[in-house]
This record gives sequence, structure tokens and C-alpha cells, in this order.
Amino acid sequence: MLKRHNIKLNSSGKVSCLLLFLLTFLLINSITTSVYAFDSAPDDGGTGNTDNTGNSSSSSTITSTVNIAFTPESGSASLTPISADGASARYSIKATVGVENSGGYTVYLGSNKSELTGKNTGATINGVTSSATYEELPLNTWGYNAIEGETAGTIFSKVPINNRGDVIASNNFTNIKTDNKTFTLSFAAHIGNDKPADTYENEITLSVISSPLEITGLTSLANMQDMTSDVCMASEVGDSIQLKDTRDGKYYWVTKLADGKCWMTQNLDLDLLTSKTLTTADSDVPAAGYRPAYDTATTASSSTILADNTGQRSWGLGNYRITNPNTSSDCGSKKGSAADCPSQFTAYTTPTTQNGDVNAHYILGNHYQWNTATAGTGGTITSGQASGSICPKGWRLPTSNSGGELETLVNKLGGTSTTNDITQAPFYGVRGGYVNQDTSYLFSSAGDYGLYWSSTPYSSNPNNAYRLDFHGIRYVYPFSSGGRSDGFSVRCIAR
Repeated sequence: MLKRHNIKLNSSGKVSCLLLFLLTFLLINSITTSVYAFDSAPDDGGTGNTDNTGNSSSSSTITSTVNIAFTPESGSASLTPISADGASARYSIKATVGVENSGGYTVYLGSNKSELTGKNTGATINGVTSSATYEELPLNTWGYNAIEGETAGTIFSKVPINNRGDVIASNNFTNIKTDNKTFTLSFAAHIGNDKPADTYENEITLSVISSPLEITGLTSLANMQDMTSDVCMASEVGDSIQLKDTRDGKYYWVTKLADGKCWMTQNLDLDLLTSKTLTTADSDVPAAGYRPAYDTATTASSSTILADNTGQRSWGLGNYRITNPNTSSDCGSKKGSAADCPSQFTAYTTPTTQNGDVNAHYILGNHYQWNTATAGTGGTITSGQASGSICPKGWRLPTSNSGGELETLVNKLGGTSTTNDITQAPFYGVRGGYVNQDTSYLFSSAGDYGLYWSSTPYSSNPNNAYRLDFHGIRYVYPFSSGGRSDGFSVRCIAR
């Protein structure tokens, strides 16, 4: 994409000439085999070759996009006499370069000639031979300065004519989602009285070469927040890795399952604090962010339960993993934490390192009311999907009801005839019980029931929402409903 920005330096005093620097901004995207150039307004942006979903037409890369904008888009500066034999002028513009989906990029500035040439007479003004300040520019020379930031540079040099010019900035990181840089481009000239009145010009090229963002599978990721739909698409069914949740440093197993989706194959164990707002920078929350009404409680008791269908309670009932995941062994009701169920659970802390321990699949994790799990977006809705969740950025709650993602997964894993297809590899469902909002029940059914929230409200009863429910040895319900006030487990699916 070719972009032009004209800068006029108007003469005054004894010198009767007009300087015109014609700045041509050439955007080059190295993912393509040829460069398409056309005139456009200075604030137009370059776009890559994408399909109608916004994804790259290649399954292994995303086309990098670059946008260049200038401030001001036009302007002028007057030549000011500084000696008896000539006058000088200088002028600066701000160039903003925005790059998305890049595997690394470089910004160049250069020209195909070093001198200014009179449009009518052919007279020339040479580039300065050695760097000089504006006040020290030799007679009949000109130069440029390009500096990152918004403060103009003070040293002017000869414009480079080698290949694309000089590198004025680069970012060699190979996984750039978005990056922005601002440059101040300055030009100065010292014109002598011996030069004929004319329009002197040069063509300056600002070029950005950005490599395409290579899409690799989930096994190349480090953090939960690095997940994208393209990453999942590039992964193979069965790919599995532990990724760090940057919000608290805990590691979670994630796997691409037979339904073609990437799932957390471990329960979410995020503790929530009223003093900490979850933001879109690291969480699947609305633009305004989400701050829970209550801190995560460490026990289920009369003081921590909340029989409110739009409540925002959560419970972290101890650092444990289920001991016999494929066996139904009910701990009963009116328990305060997993410590009250020694036959069902073994002490195990969610890893904060990539330890590779398969037991981490079976951690108990936390229990959340539906309005908490949906980051306050569930509320009283009775149709559609809750738009947010407390999942990490790039993840969300799965959909439910007939034909939803939970039913599709269950069918792909073997169907509803046995719980073993849910509780063993590759899903590793946990019989983590639930928190009932009644003092007669509290933490109940641990070791038997596994209950997981979806993003889908239950339209027939505004107090309920859909969930995955499995218990016993053969009862699997991919879209049963449960009270929104109860505390269930959470498994996230990649967006």
C-alpha cells in the first residue's frame, strides 16, 4: 500500500524558492509474493489476505496487518534567514505505525536519491555529508532525523539510499498480537542565495516489513491467556499441555479433545477477591471488568452460603484431588470442606510449575454460583448465552442444552451409558460435589456427583441454568439444569 504525505517548506526573505519534500510511505507485507501499491488517504490501513471469519486463508499463519498514520497530514514551515548568504527551514511530522499478528517486523526509512532536485531547473541541493545540528547545516545541504517518540531529534543526517534505507526500529519477538510505535520524522535544509528559485523535491520511503504470525499448536504455548481459536485449529486431537494462568500463577492441563475443541481438562481453581477486578487483559469478562461481591470462602457454612439466584459467591474448599475418580463414593451432606471427606480426597495443591503430574487433572478446584462463573453477565437472563465468564482470556464457559458443546463432547467421548468416559482420560471429570445453599446440605455429594456450569440459561425456569451432571456409574446428563444459587465446578473451553 502506497501512502503519500506532502510537506511544504515555504521560502521568505531574500531567498525566493519553494521546497517540497514529497514523502511516499510504502507499506510492504512480506507474506505476499508481490507488493500491491495504490494511492490512498494517509490514514488508510493495510490489510492482509483473510477469509470472511477474519482468519488467515492459511491454516498455519495469519497475515500480518500494518497501519501507518501521520500527524499533521499537511503543513508548512517558512525559510528563515540565518546568514547573509542563505536561509534555513525545518519541519517535523509524527508517524504512528501499528502492527498486528506479526512474527516480527522492521521499520525502514530511505530514498532512491540523496539530493533535493529542482522540479523546473534540475538544480540540486546535496545531502549533508556528516551529521550536523540544524544551526550547523552547511550551505546548500539538507538532512533528516528519525527518532522513536514524540520529541524531535536535533541531529540531521544524509538520507540513506541503500536498499530500503536505514532501520529506525524493529521488534524481533515472533508472537506479536499487537504493537504500536510512534516516530518523529524531521527534515531540515540550508539554502543558499546562489540557488535558483524552484520547487526542490525528494521522495522519502517509510517501509514496514512484517512477517506473518505463525500459528503453532497449543503445545507451544506457555500461558492460558495465549490461547486463540487459530492455535486450537492448528493443534492435533490429543495434544495436551500444562499452561499457566497469569492471574495467579497456577497451572492447568488443557487438551484438544475429539470434538475438535480445546478444553481445560482440570477444574478451575481461581480464588476471587473483592479487592481485585478481573479485566479483559487476562480474563473473559465484559469491557468494564468484573469484581465479585464476595471473596472466595474457604468453608461452606451458614455464614458463607447465599441462597440468591443472582448471587456472586464462590468457595475454595481445600487443596485436594479426588482419590478414586472412577468410583462412586458419596461423602454425604452438611460438610464444610474436602477435609471432611478423607475417603474421597487426597491432599494436593494446584501446581505452580509445569510439573507434568497427571494427578493435577483431578484437583477439586473451586465451586462458583452461576452469576459468579459468568462474571456477573448471567444475572436473570433466560435466553441466549451469558456473555462473560471468569475463565482466562481466550477461554469461556461451554454451551449446553440439546446440541450444545457439552452434549457434543459427551457423545464424542463415548455417550451417556457410563461415567467412566467422563471421569477418565482424556476429560478427567471430577466428582467434586457441590455447595447447596441450605444449612442442612452445605458441601454435598462429593465423591459421587460431578457438576459443571455452562453459559446457557434454563429458559423454562429463570432460577436455573444448564450444567453437565454425572454421578453413580452410568448416569450422565450433558444438559440437565441446576439452581443458579448453587456452587458447581467450572471447566473452560477455548474461544
